[in-house]
Amino acid sequence: MKFLKLSLAASVALGAFSTASFAQPLEDAIKGIDVSGYLRYRFNSDYYDNGNNNSNSDNTHRWKAVADFKAPVADNVAFNFGVLYNNEFNNVQGTGGLGSGLGSGKDGSFGVSTFNAVITPDSTATTVIIGKQRLATPVTNAGDDDRGTGILALNSDLEGFTFAAGAFDSWSIDDVHKGYTSGGNDGTSVTKPLYTLAGIYGVDTDYGHFGAQLWGFYIQDAVDALGFGELSWNNATFDVALQYALAKLDNSDSSILGALHPTSFVTGANFVGVPTNRANIAEANDLFVLNLGANFAQEYNVPLDVKLGWVTNFQDGTAVTLNDDGTAFKYAGAIWWQNNATAISTSALLNRGVAGFGSEQEISVFYGAIGYSMVDSRLRIGLDYVWGNNETKWKGYRNSEDIDFQEITPRISWKHNKNLTISGYYAYLMTDGPNPVSGNEDQDRARARVEVKYSF
Repeated sequence: MKFLKLSLAASVALGAFSTASFAQPLEDAIKGIDVSGYLRYRFNSDYYDNGNNNSNSDNTHRWKAVADFKAPVADNVAFNFGVLYNNEFNNVQGTGGLGSGLGSGKDGSFGVSTFNAVITPDSTATTVIIGKQRLATPVTNAGDDDRGTGILALNSDLEGFTFAAGAFDSWSIDDVHKGYTSGGNDGTSVTKPLYTLAGIYGVDTDYGHFGAQLWGFYIQDAVDALGFGELSWNNATFDVALQYALAKLDNSDSSILGALHPTSFVTGANFVGVPTNRANIAEANDLFVLNLGANFAQEYNVPLDVKLGWVTNFQDGTAVTLNDDGTAFKYAGAIWWQNNATAISTSALLNRGVAGFGSEQEISVFYGAIGYSMVDSRLRIGLDYVWGNNETKWKGYRNSEDIDFQEITPRISWKHNKNLTISGYYAYLMTDGPNPVSGNEDQDRARARVEVKYSF
C-alpha cells in the first residue's frame, strides 16, 4: 500500500470533492448506527471533623452525560465515536459561599471521549481497536472516563481463553484530574507510553464456573512493573475470589510520579534523614484481597445476598493501581480508601494515603455486606461494615503510626424501570489513632449520596 503526501490545497480540494460525491440525507446517513450511554446526576454531601474543633461540610451537584455511537460493520471495520459531558472533577468548594462544581453557572466540560476504528477479521476471533478508547483494566476504570490513545488487540481463538495486548502513547486517568490539575476536567493527558499484556480464562463445569486472569503493565518513567492476578469460582449461590496485585514504581527524580507527588511533607524534630527529592510514594507495593459471597435468590428463592472479605499487603505500600475507585478489587464500604483519614489509597497517582519513600505500611481490613431485595427485586436495601487497621512506619521517624477505623454504610436503590435507577447511601467513617498525614488523633468523615441514572 502506498501513502501519498498531499499539499494543503490538494487535501482541501480532495475533501471537498469527497463530501460532494457522498452527500446523502441525514436519515440514510445515521441508519444502522447504534447509540448507547447514560445520563447521571449525583448529589454528594460530605462532612469532615478532624478532632481538633475543626469541621467542614461540602455539598456538590455532579452531572454526567455519555453517548456512544457505533457505526455498522462494513468490510470487517466499524467506527465508534463518543461524546461526554462531566463536571465530576471541577468540584472545589470555595470560601464565603463561593465555589465551583455546585451545579450552576459554568461547570465541567464537553468533548470527545472516544474515537476509534474496530477491526474484526473473518479468519480469526480477533478484535483490534485503534484510536482513542476507554481503558477497561483491573487498574483503571472505563466508567470513570479513563482513556488511552493507541491500539488494543483481543484474541479468543483458543476455547476458553482471551488474550489481550495494548500499547498507548498517551492516556488520561481521572485521578490525575482529582489531584493535580487546576482547571477541573480539563483533558490533561500523561504522555508516557503505557503497555499491557493479559490472559483471561473461564470454563463452565458441573461444579460451577472457574475463572482466572493475569495482567501485566509497564509505564515509562512511572511503573517499572505492575501485575494483577485473580482466581475465581462461582455457582448459582456461592462465589469465591482471590485477588493479588504487585507494583514496582519508579520514584526516581525523573519519574512522572515525582511531578504528581510533591517532595516529602514529613518534617520536624521527630524525623531524621527524610528525603526531599523523591516521589512521596513507596517503590514496592502490593495488595491481597480474599472475597466470599453468596446470593440465595436463584436456588432458594430468598432475595438475600451477603459477602465477607479481607484486605492486606506484604510490601512497603499499597499503591498498585492508577485509579483508586475503579479497580477490580471487591471491596465493601464507600469512602475508607478514598481520603486521608485512614492514610490508605491504592492509586499511585494520588498524593494521599500513601506512605512516603523509604517507609513501611501494613494494612489489615475486614469487611462484610448484606443486601435484601423486594418488590420484584426492584427495591434493594443493604448495609456495609468495614473494620481496619493501618500501621505506618515513616523513614527516620522514632515511632509507628497506628490507625484503627470503622465504616458503616447503609444503602438503598430503586429500579424504576429497565432504564431508570435511583440509589443512595450514607457512609460514616470513624478513625482512632495518630494520622501520619494530618497529625490528628481522631477523625470523623461522612458522605451522603443520592444518584439518579438513566441508561439507554
